[in-house]
Amino acid sequence: MIHRKPQPRAPSNHTALVSLPNINDIVTPAPASSPQPSISKRKFLDLYSSSVKRNRVLIKRPQRDGKDVTGENSGEGGSGDVKPSKQLQVVVRSDLGQGVKEEVADGVEQEGVGLGQRVGDGNDEALKSNLEETVEDWSMPSDTKIALELMRSQFPKIEKGSVRPFVLRSQLYSSVTDRTLVDRELERLKLERVVRVFKLNTGQDDYAIMFMADYLALIDLAKTRLAKKHTEGEMAVFDWFVHHVLPSHADAGITHSKLVELLSEGGDVEDRHISLLMNAGLLTRQLVDSTAYWLALPNVGFLLKSLASGRKEIVSFLSRRKYREILQVPLERRRLQYSVLGMRFHIRDLLGLGQIHTVPSPSGPIIRLSRD
Repeated sequence: MIHRKPQPRAPSNHTALVSLPNINDIVTPAPASSPQPSISKRKFLDLYSSSVKRNRVLIKRPQRDGKDVTGENSGEGGSGDVKPSKQLQVVVRSDLGQGVKEEVADGVEQEGVGLGQRVGDGNDEALKSNLEETVEDWSMPSDTKIALELMRSQFPKIEKGSVRPFVLRSQLYSSVTDRTLVDRELERLKLERVVRVFKLNTGQDDYAIMFMADYLALIDLAKTRLAKKHTEGEMAVFDWFVHHVLPSHADAGITHSKLVELLSEGGDVEDRHISLLMNAGLLTRQLVDSTAYWLALPNVGFLLKSLASGRKEIVSFLSRRKYREILQVPLERRRLQYSVLGMRFHIRDLLGLGQIHTVPSPSGPIIRLSRD
């Protein structure tokens, strides 16, 4: 007879599908009367390892609302098998020395091909392409896009008018040091229809950048404002503009012939349609070429006035100081008299334009007026 020691009971929330021998039962010498020979501890470890490799020990997951984390009822089915959780797992299993590796990633599935499929089951190519697509989806956004989203969230709250947040290109230059990188990434965002770039009449190099969703919201507001004064046939030009002009033309300016060509894809274009777009503030004529237009932002006239006035106010304030400089913290706390855009908005703008620059100091960064 083999002397067996009492075995501890397994917890109720765990299920072992494999019954393994107890080390004490094998290592403990059998009585002299027993014909069964004993084995060494090393032999037992070899047997134990082989048993684990040949079998799976499945542990039941914690339950939530009568279901396990896999979403299946733990009471269903008589096998007691529990599927892997919805988390990215990598299970490396060596089956009898064959070195079979299995990758499990049940949390990511695309086009009906789950990453949880095992390598070697005939789906290697599908799994590889699926992984490549997943890596592309998980790619980090560019520095330019991150800066745009940050400054959009910090756009000053303006009570007057229905204005959507926008970012100046000069502000991007002050946030991202590599201007060539900014121009390249901004061009890519334009072609991907993520943002729109608009020429401003406040300066030769002044451009405003707005996310496409905000721009479409402005168009809807302009359309609603003019809907009562015009017929449905005239108001259709707004839909033509959104569905045919914006997807096909990413530049800030457009010629008259190109505009008519794109609008004609939606219907018969007349001069009254283009005049309606200009009255809504979506188009403005270029001063250099009367046959061309700038794509514009509706209802931003008072903001452009604040932009020009705020620049002059800050430059005038710094020029009157003894050393034409001031600490950045007290400058940001000042209240502008002629601008509603806020001090932080203007500081970023002037830094990008090169009219001011920062100098480090023990008391904090100093804003200094650049020399002409």
